[in-house]
Amino acid sequence: MPFHQIAAGSATACYLVALLLLVALHVVERQRDPVTTAVSDYGTGKAAWLFRAYGAAGIIGAAALCRAMLDYPGASFPTPAIYCLGALAVLRLGVFAFKTDEGAFGRTREGIIHLVLAVLTFTLAYEVVSFGGQTALAITSGALNGAFALLGWIVPVSLALVVATMLPRGRAFFGLAERAFLVSTLLWFLLLSARLFTGP
Repeated sequence: MPFHQIAAGSATACYLVALLLLVALHVVERQRDPVTTAVSDYGTGKAAWLFRAYGAAGIIGAAALCRAMLDYPGASFPTPAIYCLGALAVLRLGVFAFKTDEGAFGRTREGIIHLVLAVLTFTLAYEVVSFGGQTALAITSGALNGAFALLGWIVPVSLALVVATMLPRGRAFFGLAERAFLVSTLLWFLLLSARLFTGP
């Protein structure tokens, strides 16, 4: 099996696990309101170990997908997309190393560091989709092409909503906007990994 397929298969598995763990977080701590609660808040409660596992799966998935994009023989991905994905994998280590302050907006030194890193990783995830979107569309067809086109629209809109709900008047809906962004980018990465695994 070519190395790009091994990397893409590993990324696909990791992103599937990350998606399942994200669901599991909400099952274990169903008392939290997903409309208002930031996902990072799950890292401070009884589901903290699930939150760390979710983070690890995403980090490994990003690193494996980055490798697959570099080696994929069927298309040349833009260099900025690959660099942003690599940086995302590295900086997400910090997101999970530093705990958030409950409520998602930093008040302590550790919470502020977490918030800054979270903002950077959200921006990088968007940039990967932005830079790599045309290539993803070029190597797909049918329903999968339509899914990439739809996600390519949802990702920037949900990121804009995340920014808007960070303002005091919008914070009641921050959790909903954040989940829309996290799930849409996670699905984009998952579908790309699966596509690269199938080969040119």
